Amino acid sequence: MFDYKLHVFYTVANRLSFSKAGEELHITQPAVTRHIKQIEEHFNQKLFERQGNSISLTKAGKVLLAHSKEIFEHYKVLQYEMNELINKTEGILRIAASTTVAQYILPEVLAKFHKKHPKVKVTLMNANTESVEQSILDVDVELGFIEGKSKNREISYHPFLKDEIVLVVAKGHPLFNTNSIHLDFLSKMPFVLREEGSGTLETIIEALRKKNIFKTDLNIQMRLGSSESIKSYINDNNSVAFLSINTILKELKSGELGIIDINNFSIERTFYYIFRQGHHSSLSALFLKFLQNHYNISL
Repeated sequence: MFDYKLHVFYTVANRLSFSKAGEELHITQPAVTRHIKQIEEHFNQKLFERQGNSISLTKAGKVLLAHSKEIFEHYKVLQYEMNELINKTEGILRIAASTTVAQYILPEVLAKFHKKHPKVKVTLMNANTESVEQSILDVDVELGFIEGKSKNREISYHPFLKDEIVLVVAKGHPLFNTNSIHLDFLSKMPFVLREEGSGTLETIIEALRKKNIFKTDLNIQMRLGSSESIKSYINDNNSVAFLSINTILKELKSGELGIIDINNFSIERTFYYIFRQGHHSSLSALFLKFLQNHYNISL
């Protein structure tokens, strides 16, 4: 019985609305209020601060939410392992991936994974590297894929795939079909870059810094939140951009975009998969095993 009350609390805490929680759980708002009140009486602490029509979590509420997430994660593992005993793999796998991986790497794998495990429902959240790591820490997702390795001690980082970031121009640009340029020429070019918090941006800035070229040295014309928006932008003007080779394969084949080599300079990086230390779920392990076989790599 308390498990259901905890589920009610978890829903309210995530929606920060008694009425919306009631709609999601298909119970009345008075019923939601009653369950929350009983939990508050059980712990002898308030879980929500009520301010007019809005609510927020108290300190006790935040503690209970953190434990609730862990409890429900354990339930998922239990459900999976019990299903495995009768060869019935099912459940929900929540993944967050930085933009490049989410849009260009995972879709093909997810389609094949779904075909083999149709009862496993996968949700994929597309966010920048910073947000993916935060989702892992908040236990909003079990598995993350990011464009670079950070240093959060609560997160376990594992190399996944190699990638290269290249300098790109659109067909019609004065430098289109140019074989190579000198590194110093970068300061003269109008750039469009990814937003702050992007793993791609951090990789680019770090590689340039090692060559004594800093962000302030660049003529940054625009910042955009995805590779697709950057590709559209440079198609309409004379800007240049650094993009992952994985994001432009179609445009390179069609001749819409071209790569400019930079003398004695390259940007290589590794995609990582991540999970919270000590929180590697059975479903995420199943997906990673599938990923390993798909790419014929060792994870």
